Amino acid sequence: MKKLIVFLLTAMLLVSVAHAEGTARKMDFPDNTFEEMDPNYITGVSQRGKIAIFTYEAQTPEGEAYTKRALVYLPYGYDEADKETCYNVLYLMHGHGGGYTTFFRGVGSITTMQFVLDAMIEKGQIEPMIVVAPTYMVPGRDDFWCAANFSLELNNYLIPAFESQYNTYAQDVTPEGIRASRTHRAFGGFSMGALCTWNVFQGSLDQIAYYMPCCGGISFGDDAASMAALLAAKVAEAGYTKDGFFIYAGCGGEGDVGYKGLTAQIEAMKEMPDTFVYCENFRDGNLYYTQCSGGHSTKSVELIMYKALPTFFD
Repeated sequence: MKKLIVFLLTAMLLVSVAHAEGTARKMDFPDNTFEEMDPNYITGVSQRGKIAIFTYEAQTPEGEAYTKRALVYLPYGYDEADKETCYNVLYLMHGHGGGYTTFFRGVGSITTMQFVLDAMIEKGQIEPMIVVAPTYMVPGRDDFWCAANFSLELNNYLIPAFESQYNTYAQDVTPEGIRASRTHRAFGGFSMGALCTWNVFQGSLDQIAYYMPCCGGISFGDDAASMAALLAAKVAEAGYTKDGFFIYAGCGGEGDVGYKGLTAQIEAMKEMPDTFVYCENFRDGNLYYTQCSGGHSTKSVELIMYKALPTFFD
C-alpha cells in the first residue's frame, strides 16, 4: 500500500512538472525602471567577447531552400569544448534597410553593441550570454512578409541549427527540448525588427519566454485595441497564461517614429490584465515599457538592452 501511495504521488508530481514546463519563474529581477547608461560605462573593460559567423539552411513554406547567415556574439571565455557551461541566448533582429551586420559588423570588428555586452558581463550586471544577429530577409519576399513570418524560420531552422552547435540550455533540439529551455531564450528587434518581434511573440511562445521590442509596435497605433486582443488570443491559443512570458518594450522618446504605435499598443495591452500585467518588476507582472534618449536608432536598442537584459532569463 505504501509503495502504491509513493507511486501515485510521484505520478502526480510528474504531471504537475509537465504542465508547468513552459511557465517562467517569478524571480526577483532588478526593477525595470529605466536609467540612462553612464557615457563612461563601456570604458576600461578588458574582457572582450568575439564575433563569429553562423551559416544555416532554411526553406520557404513552399519548400524552396535558401542559405542564411547570422553574426554571433560569444562572451569572453566561451569554450566550444566546455559542454557543461550553458549560456542564455538573445536573438536580435535589425530594422528596415539593415541586415545581419547591423549590430555586429563582422569577425575582427568591434561595435558599440559589443562594448555594451562586454561591459555588462565584466561588471556582473548579467551572466555571460550569447547574442545571435540574423536577418529576416528571404529571397524573393518583401520586408513585411519576411518580418511577419520569421517565426517559421526561427522555430524550424535557426534555433535547432544554432543550439545544436553552441552551448545553450537546450539539452537537445527536439521541440520538447527547445520548449523546456524557453526561459533561457529571448528575442528582440529594432523598428521593423520590433514588428518581427511582435510576430515572433505570436508564433514562438513554445520556444521563447522573453521579448524586447524596440522602437515599434505591430502597427502605427490606430488599431491598437484589436492588436492587443490579437496578442492575448495568441497567448491563450498557445496554452500559456500571464505567468509564461515577459515583455520589456522601449522606444527612443516622442521623436521616435515608432513612439505612437508602440505607446498606443502598450496602453491597450494594459487594459487586458488577465494576460498582460504592467509592472515595475517582473516579479509582479510581465509587461514593461520605457522611453530613452536614443531616438529611432540602434542607440536606443543599446540603451533599452542595458536595462532589459538584467531582468531576463531564469
